Amino acid sequence: MVRWMLFFSWTQLLPLVFSEYKDLDSLCASQQSCKNCLQTPRCVWCSTPVSNQNENGPAVRCVTRERLLNEGDLWCRKSDVIDEVSKMSLLENQPLSSTKGSDPVQLQPQRVRLTLRRGEEYRISLKYSQAEDYPVDLYYLMDLSKSMASYRDRLSKLGFQLAEAMQKLTSNFRLGFGSFVDKVELPMTSTQPDKLKSPCFLKEKGQPCASPYDYKNQMPLTDNFTLFKTRVQEAPVSGNLDWPEGGLDAMMQAMVCTKEIGWRWNARHLIVFSTDAGFHIAGNGKLAGIIEPNDCLCHLNEEGFYTHSLLQDYPSVAQINKVAREHNMNIIFAVPSQRNTTYQLLSGSISGSSVGTIDHNSQNVVALVSGEYEKLVNSITMTDDAPKMIEVKYFSRCLETNGELKERKECDGLRVGNVVEFEVVLQASECSPDSSEWQKSIQIKPRGINESLTIDLNIICDCPCEQPGHLGYKAASEDCRGNGTLVCGICSCNDGFYGKQCECEGNDVGTESAAVTSECRPNNETTEICSGHGICKCGVCVCRKRPNPQEVFKGKYCECDNFSCKRSKGLVCGGRGKCECGTCNCFPGWGGETCDCKESNSTCIPSKSETMEICSGRGDCICGSCYCREKDSIRYSGQYCEECPICPGQRCEELKNCVECVAHKTGPFAENGKCSQCLHDIDIVDHVEEDPEKDEKTGARICRILGDGGCTFVFKYEYYRGGSGGDIKIFHILAEKKRTCPKPINVLGVAVGLIISTVILGFLILFIWKIVTMIHDKREYIKFEKERAQAKWDKGDNPLYKKATSTFSNPTFNKRIKD
Repeated sequence: MVRWMLFFSWTQLLPLVFSEYKDLDSLCASQQSCKNCLQTPRCVWCSTPVSNQNENGPAVRCVTRERLLNEGDLWCRKSDVIDEVSKMSLLENQPLSSTKGSDPVQLQPQRVRLTLRRGEEYRISLKYSQAEDYPVDLYYLMDLSKSMASYRDRLSKLGFQLAEAMQKLTSNFRLGFGSFVDKVELPMTSTQPDKLKSPCFLKEKGQPCASPYDYKNQMPLTDNFTLFKTRVQEAPVSGNLDWPEGGLDAMMQAMVCTKEIGWRWNARHLIVFSTDAGFHIAGNGKLAGIIEPNDCLCHLNEEGFYTHSLLQDYPSVAQINKVAREHNMNIIFAVPSQRNTTYQLLSGSISGSSVGTIDHNSQNVVALVSGEYEKLVNSITMTDDAPKMIEVKYFSRCLETNGELKERKECDGLRVGNVVEFEVVLQASECSPDSSEWQKSIQIKPRGINESLTIDLNIICDCPCEQPGHLGYKAASEDCRGNGTLVCGICSCNDGFYGKQCECEGNDVGTESAAVTSECRPNNETTEICSGHGICKCGVCVCRKRPNPQEVFKGKYCECDNFSCKRSKGLVCGGRGKCECGTCNCFPGWGGETCDCKESNSTCIPSKSETMEICSGRGDCICGSCYCREKDSIRYSGQYCEECPICPGQRCEELKNCVECVAHKTGPFAENGKCSQCLHDIDIVDHVEEDPEKDEKTGARICRILGDGGCTFVFKYEYYRGGSGGDIKIFHILAEKKRTCPKPINVLGVAVGLIISTVILGFLILFIWKIVTMIHDKREYIKFEKERAQAKWDKGDNPLYKKATSTFSNPTFNKRIKD
């Protein structure tokens, strides 16, 4: 079955491949200059002068590499072929090292020179190894408004514990401290004279607050941890009017003031940002009449105060993200649980940041910072500053030596001594009109580390023979009748001349002979000159200009254009490719007639999927997206067709065996009391609380599952999708300690109860019947007595009674007797 499917796939693919080569041949042939030819992927140029064309020159100057291999010298002399290829040379390649007392080398190589041709990929191997005892600079940035006063006191006591915990991870550790409140201007802060002196009163201390301020660097980075405790305790607590604080002002200064804070170049930079409030962002300064945008520069005075608080607006989130990337900052937002959602959203927009929840007494600060640091050093995420025209992809096996090479830029579970190798694939998608943009310096580095691979990049966008001084560049060339410059084998005519060899004078079209106009027709089967899109000048087609200067006809016979390709969403080639000779030449990573299909299936496979099934085996990958289909009468959904909207439990069935085993020691996974097949972390609680609003925000689901013995157990799980294009991770499962089991049926009790209830019910029915009958008889008797009292006959005679005999008298008989 598998072989048949592979055969079917190839039979479907072969026509596409051949059609692609056919289109590429046409695309190459339409290029009329060496520069345009080399900017077309897989095309080569022949620079044989025009005067030699009849002898051994080509009819078409730009062809595919495949045609060059097939025809060789029959098409063009080898010495005249111009085919620039991508190549790389190593400039700095120090081996990986991690020796105490010397600067570590965690990335190899360190610098290369790369010549890259447009549209062609080049792979660079890059190695990374985590260094032992790498230096760490940790700067604690704390909100010291009145509501955070208690946190300050606790932090000063935790200073030594924090230092001890971090020194277990690295002996080369320094600690610093800064505080912030907000801009001292309405409506952020009250400007009444007494409020400017002391905006609040600390009941616990029995003293007024300090004067309001925006940000102050209380203590630069140092290894004097006793001084840290003192400075934290001495830091002034102040207050403001509105709820949000000026935290982004403080964060910007803490990152850009390298000298004042004391950041070391070769150290990991950590900022622990602690607050119980929200934050002001760019634009909020207008409320106080501050309209000057933040310049992302350092403005601290000798005392450590931020001097431009009232001169510049708050920084934007994008500015914070940009500066954090440039200065290799790793930010940990340590906030109370009620602020977790706000800072989760902020963290999602700042690379290299994370969010942790601090409890009421701040006792978990040490564990929080240590844990986040360990996550940081035990993983690597590659970043780069490549411009838009350079596409960079990362492939790695991570720690799986024999594993499959996957497209990914991060690896987890690293330890000191592990070596991870990445294959970095670079591709130039276009050539800028500005030739100064053809040379770039790109840095590729692990997030949060200053070491990087620097690539001195030169994009091939023209031909050497187009530059004055090259052998292929001849001014007033005899091949051009002295009326033009020979450039890469073709003539660039002076003003007043035109033609293949600049043999024609003037700029106007005169009466052309049939022999001359035949040069402007692709063959004798058509009489149309220059495909109807131009005029013939001395045997050369001059293409007509369009009203829109961006739309042009080109080609030897003006047969090509850059605007007649199919459109998607109103854009030519969907805006993801260039229209060349009626065919969309898609940018790297896109395909299809309108360049609206992603070529890779990697976006349809979860990054950490063990089975590597496309769309979880429940859908088809079309244009880089999963289109789910019906399977087992169930319609799945989700980015990878992993979700079942109509299933009542969604992932309940997947997790039930694991929860039942861990929480209740029963179920299919319970073997000898061990749950070896369960890899999830499960917390046992007395009761799983339901909060529909909160659960909807956090993505939590409640599951009630029928398990062994007919017992029902309850658990709740939360999950999230890791990053863009990441797989679903379940990170929190709560299971109730007790199950609800059905009690056994008491057969004897049920039988006795049934008999008793039947007897009682029978007596009750008879009793009710007797009462109803008595009431009815009583009513009928009363009615009878009433009717008898109203009767008009003698009570002794019954008017209804009739005797059985009747007596009749004969009057005649009586008379005879009398006579």
